[in-house]
Amino acid sequence: MKIRNNRLINKVLNVYCHKFCDEKEHLELRYAGYQDLQDQLANDYVYELLASGKPVMVSKFGSVELSNLVSRHIDQTTGLTRNVIYDFLHYKNVAIDYKGWLRNLCSNAGFFPYDLDLGLRWYHLMMQDIKEVDVLGSYIYEEKYVAQSMNCLKRVNIDGYFSPFRWNNPWSKVLKGKKVLVVHPFVESIKYQYENNREHLFENPDVLPEFKELILVKAVQTQADAKDSRFKDWFEALQYMKDEIDKCDYDIALIGCGAYGMCLAAHVKRQGKQAVHLASMTQMLFGVYGKRWLDSEPEYRKYINKYWIRPDKNEIPQGADRVEGGCYW
Repeated sequence: MKIRNNRLINKVLNVYCHKFCDEKEHLELRYAGYQDLQDQLANDYVYELLASGKPVMVSKFGSVELSNLVSRHIDQTTGLTRNVIYDFLHYKNVAIDYKGWLRNLCSNAGFFPYDLDLGLRWYHLMMQDIKEVDVLGSYIYEEKYVAQSMNCLKRVNIDGYFSPFRWNNPWSKVLKGKKVLVVHPFVESIKYQYENNREHLFENPDVLPEFKELILVKAVQTQADAKDSRFKDWFEALQYMKDEIDKCDYDIALIGCGAYGMCLAAHVKRQGKQAVHLASMTQMLFGVYGKRWLDSEPEYRKYINKYWIRPDKNEIPQGADRVEGGCYW
């Protein structure tokens, strides 16, 4: 008999975890156990793959998105097995409460509205789209729950592809002379930086080379308290962005737009193009930084110089502080 999570079971497990589990036994969020390549080797692999010109998808899971996916997957497949409960008790970020995690998907990653049936539809879409991932930036223990549904060529550490400015021969060198599409909410800031400060952002000019053309699609921004009356739900907004992408003539897409990102990257690959789902690091590649890279990830401070900027005030959604304390702004 499949045991499905409910409010009572969730409460009992949480109480047990807080009272009896040793915090020192908990695995950290960043987990390296699945990685095939790291750092420079990971960067080099991504470079070679993109240089091949073949349709490709390089991506990562957002932690909120993955927790939604895993909690739904457990509910739809095995239920609360002994192994799932063990992971919950020994790994503080394992997800079993899909109702609660859907609320986080709405507030932090832009899914809307909060509706369990729509959340299930999102789960089924994601389970199809993750099959398109060729290189996964792997860093979360929970990935094991959906790994068998993926066809990754390689799993690399997150910094190996996320931060090309850290490595020799950065993979982003491949963007030189290409028609580069950027899908992101901060297109005004990205355009300004590319046109005015591109040569001053990084010591290595190969990190952000000159493109043949910069093409911009402004991503729908629906996280926190942001609303977009053009769309009745997340799926309409996703389709709108797919349609906008398909109007563009481009070689490679750089994508960062919350819960939309992975699905848009899969769409780009299916269109025979290359997609690098850089998520939050898309803005950093163009010298646009937020609180995260000063506070919770201060190791990036050393890359920020006087030419870097914060997102324009028009790019800050209502209720931005609800998203990890306004981490992107």
